[in-house]
Formats: sequence, structure tokens, C-alpha cells
Amino acid sequence: MATLTRRYIDQVVAHVPDGQRQDISQELLALTSDMLDERLAGGAEESAAEREVLEELGDPARLAARYREAPNYLIGPDVFPLYTRLLRWVLVLVALVSLLANVVVYSATVPDGHLGGMLGQAIGEAVVALFVAFGAVTGFFAVFERVVPPRDRGRAGHSAGRRWSVDDLDLEVVNARDARAEAISSLVFLGIVALLPLVPTTFLYVGHLNGGGPFVNPALWDFWLPAYYVVLALAAAQAVWTIVRGRMTRWQLLARAALDVVAAVFFTVLVLTQEVLDPAIDAGILQTAGGMDWVDVLYVAVIWMVALWDLYVCVGYWRTLRSQDPLITT
Repeated sequence: MATLTRRYIDQVVAHVPDGQRQDISQELLALTSDMLDERLAGGAEESAAEREVLEELGDPARLAARYREAPNYLIGPDVFPLYTRLLRWVLVLVALVSLLANVVVYSATVPDGHLGGMLGQAIGEAVVALFVAFGAVTGFFAVFERVVPPRDRGRAGHSAGRRWSVDDLDLEVVNARDARAEAISSLVFLGIVALLPLVPTTFLYVGHLNGGGPFVNPALWDFWLPAYYVVLALAAAQAVWTIVRGRMTRWQLLARAALDVVAAVFFTVLVLTQEVLDPAIDAGILQTAGGMDWVDVLYVAVIWMVALWDLYVCVGYWRTLRSQDPLITT
């Protein structure tokens, strides 16, 4: 199979459920072969004929939408790729604008404000704004789907952006179309987690418990917290690696799985051997004091549940990597 056709089929099947990929890849292979043979019989040059065939089939995401077993009842396949693309941009923009506006309003109207109150108001209003934006965009496309003739819908979907070209296959979808989005989400999560040991008790209006210091035990800065930030830095580097490459590879999966195990072991030892919360805080049953009890068992169970879940995700990526070649060559 020619390289361009192989990459095209990769991108189509990456947008459909696992159970459909084998059949769709075989169907597309037969279809492209027939279309190519027809053009070659007419005297066309092979590489030019291949590009012509793929561009006639069009955007892989739009073609995949037509193959899905579960139809988009509210918004049809002609405009669904445009809908999802526009929705992502609108939601991000609305979230940023809403957060910024509410932070400014809170700072200007509350004389003795607290960080917790500011975040509560900003996040609460942003959630409302996101629901309104989602409803507005979805409602618009639902109406558009029902009042515009099918031919015009398809024309609008194609003309909303530049026409798809074979040149768009330069970025291969090797194993998972959401790898980059997941990596960006991981960076945001890691940033939040990195701030947790620094959050003062005044953030939750309980500064009287330990004089406004952080919730974590200051003694952990001797070793455990620096090691904690090393683990987070490795995870962040791994996410950046995925973003730069735009996809997941076997080496990245192996590194990610190894880091999952290392992090789980690290946090398990930390919980079982150290007093994590500031000793000045009377945290009742939540406090860990180095003794093994049911609370420690619960903490360890949660740690390993998270690690095992991420390992399960890695296995899914690995299976996709291994199954991709047979899907497009058999």
C-alpha cells in the first residue's frame, strides 16, 4: 500500500470505535484501490492519481463520521466536525474571559476578599458561562441541521475552513487522536498538584489552626517534598514530550508506565512512614502518624487505584499501536 493511502486510512480509523476499525480499514483499502486502478487505466501518473483519490474522499474526520455506527442525531456528519472544532475554541475562550472578568470584579467589589472566595466566585460563574456557551453553540447547529438543505450543509461544512488536502497527512495519527489533548490536561493537573503543598490554611479560612502556614508538615521539606517535585517534574517532562511529538510512542508508554509505578511506590512509602499534615493541625482520623491503620490502608488503596487506572490506559494505547499495522495491511 502506498504511504499516503496508509496514513489516510490510519487517520480515518483513529476516529471510529475499536470494533469497527478492522472492517472499515478493509473497506477503505478496497475502495481506494479501485479508485486508483480506474485513474491509472486512464493514463494518470500513480502519485498524482493517489493524491486525487484521497482528496476526493476528503477530510478523514468527516469520512469517519459517516462510518460510525452511532449516528449524530442532533448534529449530522456534514457539520459535526465543524461543530466540535468551533465548540472547543468557544469553550476555551469563554472560560478564560469569564475567569478573568470575575477575578477583576471580585477584586474591585470585595474590600477584604480571600483567595478562596475569589476562586469560588470566578469558577462558579465560569461554569455557568460554559453551560450557556455550550447550549448556544449546540442549539445553533441543531437548528442549522434542520433548516438548511443537505447540499448546502455539506458546502458550509467544507467551506468553513480551508479545503482538506493530502498535505494534512504530514502529522500521522499513530495510536490515539487524543494523546496531545490528554498531555495538556495532565500539565494543568500537575500544576495544580504542585501548588498543594504551598496552600496556606488561610485559603480555607482556617488559618487559626497553625498560624496560617501550609497544610503539609514542614519537616517534609528535608527530603520528601523535594522528591515530590522531582516526580512531578518527570511527569511534566513526559507530557511535554507527547505534546511536542503530537502522538504517543512505545518508548513514551514504557516511560509513563514506569513512572506510574515509581510514583505509586513513593506515595505509598510517604503515607505509611511520615506525618503528612502539619502536626499543629488537629485533623482527627485524617492525620497520619506513621502507624498502620485503616485510614492508611484507604490512602494506599486510592494511590494504587489511580496508578492502575493509568496503567490500564497505557495498555489501551499499546494495543492500539500493535493493532494498527494489521488493520491497514491485511
